[in-house]
Amino acid sequence: MAHLWLQVLAKDGSANVDPRVELQEALARHHIENDAEDFEAHYNLGAILQMRGKPSEAASEYAVAQRLRPGDATVENALGGALLAEGKIREATQHLISAAIARPDYFDAHYNLGLAFAAQEDFSRALTEFRAAVKLNPDDANAEANLGGALAANGQFVEAKAHLERALQINPRHALARENLQQILPELPH
Repeated sequence: MAHLWLQVLAKDGSANVDPRVELQEALARHHIENDAEDFEAHYNLGAILQMRGKPSEAASEYAVAQRLRPGDATVENALGGALLAEGKIREATQHLISAAIARPDYFDAHYNLGLAFAAQEDFSRALTEFRAAVKLNPDDANAEANLGGALAANGQFVEAKAHLERALQINPRHALARENLQQILPELPH
């Protein structure tokens, strides 16, 4: 027997606001009102706020979730990502390192840590993290493109070309990979 689920959404004329997100935010806030120690409510509210482009508010909620569940790799990564979006690179890096140590097989932690190191122009460490990310998820075009960019920044143009081409193989419309590949072509041996 099949089941049909219908969801009726109010139309308020605002094309940019999904009422389901507003409902989820209200629900998370309600849970926090009733139980200030509700880990999942703080974590979920952080995710909603980050999705809505409010990284500072998201970081605050993730920090509460981190206090409630210290050492949780997912929370450390989320907090690091929110801090990265705020431009607090060094603080973000510490949380991302914690996430990668807590879960060495966590793709997102290595990828975001690579971004944090690249933002600090520490391309040697960025390379290590992007390599780990590509090893964990070899079909991620962003990881391949960023690995290629870090390699190029380190002057390793031949290897950079291979990773940028791999990113374009995965996603032929990947703008960063295409742009970086064009920039390194003059540096390649003929």
